[in-house]
Amino acid sequence: MVKFIKKILYSVISKYFPHTLLIEGVLRGTEYPFRCLLVDNSSYFEYLKARTFSDSPTVIRKSRIWIPLLRKRILTNADSFDLCIAVLPMASEPTYRGLYEYKCTKYVNQTIDTTGSLDEIKSKFSKQLRNKINKLQKNYRLDYRISNSLKDFDHFYHRMHVPFIKKRHGDLALIYSYNKLKNSFLKGGLLFVMKDNVEVAGSLFKIEDKTCVGYRLGVLDGDESHIDVLKAIYYYQIKVAKENGMSSVDLKGSEPFLNDGVYQHKRQWGPTVLPRYEENSWVYFFNAKPSEKLAKFFEINPLIADTDQGLIGIIGIADEADVFAETIDKLTRQNRARGIQGFTMITQTKTLNVLDKSW
Repeated sequence: MVKFIKKILYSVISKYFPHTLLIEGVLRGTEYPFRCLLVDNSSYFEYLKARTFSDSPTVIRKSRIWIPLLRKRILTNADSFDLCIAVLPMASEPTYRGLYEYKCTKYVNQTIDTTGSLDEIKSKFSKQLRNKINKLQKNYRLDYRISNSLKDFDHFYHRMHVPFIKKRHGDLALIYSYNKLKNSFLKGGLLFVMKDNVEVAGSLFKIEDKTCVGYRLGVLDGDESHIDVLKAIYYYQIKVAKENGMSSVDLKGSEPFLNDGVYQHKRQWGPTVLPRYEENSWVYFFNAKPSEKLAKFFEINPLIADTDQGLIGIIGIADEADVFAETIDKLTRQNRARGIQGFTMITQTKTLNVLDKSW
């Protein structure tokens, strides 16, 4: 009973009294001292710190705050930090509307429309990706197979997924339990990529409302030499979706930053970018007005923000000498994606809004 009560109390405290961390360090890629107020209850802290600072920042103050009091703290103490990033429940949005500059979801999803012909779908791939897929199939004699065997699931989980996640994320690896992934497997199946008739990579997928959802990936024993074969998994998922009359392939989540490696890899497949509301929380950016430091922050952390008009890209241009039409056009073309309606360029002194009419 005591443990149960403690668990309930911790849940309530965490929900309404999130941690606040005031930290200072050197802004990544610069020599600027940068002070950030982070408000959250999860490991997202560590991710944001790694993106923001070039080394381990100094913790100036750590505490908890009652969510309704955060607005007052931001208004009265804005001079004490360069930027506040707060992860708060979506229900709190009316309290902060007009106070935050930008907000986003913790993750964005990317979905491939499979209602057209295979050639039409492939035409949306980047040219570089099309060449890689053709080369992989030619050089490695790749093939695929679908499995609903529990024995195969055991092989995928222990020999592919877990080693792959540990290899890729190290100490920050988040490994889902065997039973959790097994439940997902029972709602879908496994797609194995075969190289010379040996399974070297795999994808756990689910079927949800005529959508093939790529849920978890793995490569045999986490072997780096098989990483390139992962590029073929999405292609075969598209083929499976087409062959089974599905309307889309959901590539699932990635971090909401335009230069995130996972996001960039998935973007090559020509998907539509969508906000991911399942987390039921917003990531707010307070005190994010144009300045030298903030222009640099959004240059190294270009954001996919959620607005009433849809998703937009927030991109910093730290060097005022680069604020001209050619640079803006280049940044727009480099970061263009279906689902992103336009871009806001942040300079040291102003913001520039660019509507993307390409889609």
